Amino acid sequence: MELIAFWLNIAGFSLLFSTFFLTYVSRKSNRHIMFDQYLWYIALTWIWYLFQFIGFVYQTMLERNNQTILLVITIVRYVFTILMFHRIPLFLDSIITGQITEFSAKASKVIGLATFLLVLVLVMIGSPAVGPYVSAALNALVGTGFLYTLMQIKGQKTFSATRMRSFLVISSIAYLLFSLYTFIFGIANTRHQPAFDATVTALYIIAWCINDAMVYLREFSSLGTRDSNPIATFQKQYKLSEREQQIVRLLVDGKSYKEIAYELSLSPRTVETHVYRIFKKCSVSTKLELINKMYPLRTTT
Repeated sequence: MELIAFWLNIAGFSLLFSTFFLTYVSRKSNRHIMFDQYLWYIALTWIWYLFQFIGFVYQTMLERNNQTILLVITIVRYVFTILMFHRIPLFLDSIITGQITEFSAKASKVIGLATFLLVLVLVMIGSPAVGPYVSAALNALVGTGFLYTLMQIKGQKTFSATRMRSFLVISSIAYLLFSLYTFIFGIANTRHQPAFDATVTALYIIAWCINDAMVYLREFSSLGTRDSNPIATFQKQYKLSEREQQIVRLLVDGKSYKEIAYELSLSPRTVETHVYRIFKKCSVSTKLELINKMYPLRTTT
C-alpha cells in the first residue's frame, strides 16, 4: 500500500506541475483574469501536497518520528491551508463573474483571517482528536464552495464557465468525499494509516490533471482554430483608437477604473467615458461580455 501511494504521489506531482505549465501557456494567449487565480490555486495546492508527501515518506517509508520535524511539516501545511482559503473566493469569483468583485476581495480576507484564527485555536488546544473533525468541516466548506460555483455557472456559455466546469465537478465531488473520509477516520482512528491520505489525495490530483490536459487539448486541437493574438485582432476589427486599445488591455488584465486612470495619467471620469465608447463600439454592456467577445469559445468544425 505504501509503495503504491508513493508512486501515485510521484505521478501526481509530475502531472500537477504539467498542469501549471499548460495553464501558464493558456494565459499567454488569453489574459482572462481567471487564469491568474487558477495559477495561484495550482501553486498553493502543489506546495501543500508536497509537504503532505514529505510527512508521509518521513513517517512510513523512512520510519522516523521526530516530533520537531513533524511539527514543522504540520505548521507549513497550516500556513498554506490559510493561503488557499484566502485565494479560493477570488478564484471562484473570477469563474462566475470574470473579474474580482469588491465583495469577493473582502470575503477572501475575512475567510483567510477566520481560517488563521481557527488554526491558532487548534494549535493552542493541542488535541489530536479534534483535528480530523475540523479538517472534515474545512473540506466540506471547500467542496460546497465549488458546488455553489458550479450551480451559479449552470447554463452560462462564458469562457471561464465552459473552461472550468469539469474541474468544478471533479473538485466538488473530491472535497466532499474528503470530508466524509476524514470524518469516518476521525471516529475509527485506529484503522487509519498515513498511506490512505497520500493515496486519496494523489487520486484526486491525477483525475484533476488528466481532465485539465483534455481541456487543453480540446482548446488547441486541430479541430478548430485559435487566434494567436486575439487582442490585436479584436482591436483591428472594432477600429479602436490607441487610447482605447490601452484601456482594453488594462481592463482585460483586471484593472479597476481608478487603477487604469492612475496608470494612464487620466481622470477616472475620462476612463469611464472611454469605456462607455468602447462598449458601444463592441456592442457589449459589461466587462465580462467584452472579455468573452475578445476570447470567443473555439468552435469545432
